[in-house]
Amino acid sequence: MPRFCPRCGGLMVPVKREDKVYLRCQRCGYEEELSTKDAKSYVDKKSVEKRGAVIVENINEGKPTEEEKEMKEDYVKQLLDNLYESESEQEED
Repeated sequence: MPRFCPRCGGLMVPVKREDKVYLRCQRCGYEEELSTKDAKSYVDKKSVEKRGAVIVENINEGKPTEEEKEMKEDYVKQLLDNLYESESEQEED
């Protein structure tokens, strides 16, 4: 199940840095190391090494609920926004 920031309530997105995975808030930048308990909720599907991002999928048996579908949709939108933003920043350099 996705985690939310304790400071601002934003979606916490996994990022890989220095061979460790952290959860980072996309709103305020708060970070915490991904705990062993939370790591079991994620499966590493693809790593974008150039940017150090990790795309994950929640392990879930059966059909997702409407709430889970909405959360996944929000997650994907935020992830794509971040990707486009970082690409445009690199093009400016």
